[in-house]
Amino acid sequence: MNILLFIVIVSAQAQFRSPNPDPINDIEQEAKLDENIDDSSYQQYSGPIYVALSPNLNDFGRFADGGADENWYIGFDNAWIVKLPQAPAGEFGRAFIGAKLGRAKARPQRGSSRGPAVIPGKIYMAISQRPGFSSEQSFFLADTLDVPLEGVGPSQWFWAEVPIPLVSTTRPNYLIIWSPTRDFRDAAHSPILAALQESSVEKGGESRAWNNHSIQGVPPRWENDALQVPINLKPALALKLVPSSLNTRISVSPAAAQRARDAVVVDFSVTGTDVELAWVESSTDELEWRRASSYRRMPPYSFTIPKAALSGKGAFLRGAAQDSLGNRTAGAHVQAPVEDSRP
Repeated sequence: MNILLFIVIVSAQAQFRSPNPDPINDIEQEAKLDENIDDSSYQQYSGPIYVALSPNLNDFGRFADGGADENWYIGFDNAWIVKLPQAPAGEFGRAFIGAKLGRAKARPQRGSSRGPAVIPGKIYMAISQRPGFSSEQSFFLADTLDVPLEGVGPSQWFWAEVPIPLVSTTRPNYLIIWSPTRDFRDAAHSPILAALQESSVEKGGESRAWNNHSIQGVPPRWENDALQVPINLKPALALKLVPSSLNTRISVSPAAAQRARDAVVVDFSVTGTDVELAWVESSTDELEWRRASSYRRMPPYSFTIPKAALSGKGAFLRGAAQDSLGNRTAGAHVQAPVEDSRP
C-alpha cells in the first residue's frame, strides 16, 4: 500500500497534552491522514519527532545544494506552502517549524579587498490549521548571513521554536515560508529551498504542496488567496516535536581568545548529545549578550571575529551552543585581547 503522507517516529511513552484547545472551533474535524501508518518500529525512539512530506528529512536533496535551482527561491514575492498531517499524540515540551535552506547569494563590495558579501535578508515561516497566516502565527527563521553560500557548503536545516498550542493534533498543519526582503525577487539574489523529487499529489488528486507567486513580503492572510499553484515536488518544510520526557545536557568550555590581524580568534569546545550549533557571543557589560559570529555545525569550534565588530572599549567573549532539542548553554567568558600599542 502506498503511504501518501508520513508522520515520522512516534514516541510510545507520551500522551499529547496541549495547554489550550485548538483555536478553530467552528471547523468540522478532518479525518486523520495517517491512520494506516504502522509506527510500532519507532516505539523505543527517544529523540525529536519529525512531521514532513517525507519520512526522512535527509531525502530533501534537490535544488538547495547545487545544479539547476528551478527557480525554487524564497522571496518577497514567492512563498512555498505544505499541508502536513496532524501532529501525533504525545506529551511534548517544545515545538519547532523548520526548512532546509542553501545557496545564499553574494555580490561584490565596491572598494573592498575582502571579496563578495552575502546579500542580507531574512526568512520567515508560519504555521496554521488553515491556509491563511496571521502575524501571531509567523516566526523569524534565519538570516541569509547564516545560510550556506552558493557553491560553498551544503544546505542545512534551520528551526524556529513556536508555542505548543499552535500545533494541532486533530487537524492538518499548514506551513509557509517566505521573505520580507525586497531584494529577494529571483533566484539570482535569493536563497533556495530544498525539495524532494516525488509527487506530492494524492491518489484522489489532492495536492499537499503549493507555490504562491503573488505575495508582497507577507504571507496570505486569507485562505482563498493562498493555494495558488499545486506542485508535484515536496518542499523541505517540517515540524519538530520534542517529548517532555527528554532531558539532555550540553556543556561549553571556557573560551580562549588571541589576537590576529584585524580580528580576534576565539576557540572553545562543546560536549553533549546531538550538538547542532555553536557560536560566539559578545558583551560590553557581562549582562547583555549578542551573537557575534556565524554558526558552526561541527568542530573545531574556532571563530574569527573582526575587531570592527567589537566595541572600541573592549568586549567580553564566550562560546555558546545548542543541541537538536533546542537546549542552549554558554561557557565562561574571556575579555577580548587589547590591541598591542608597542611599536
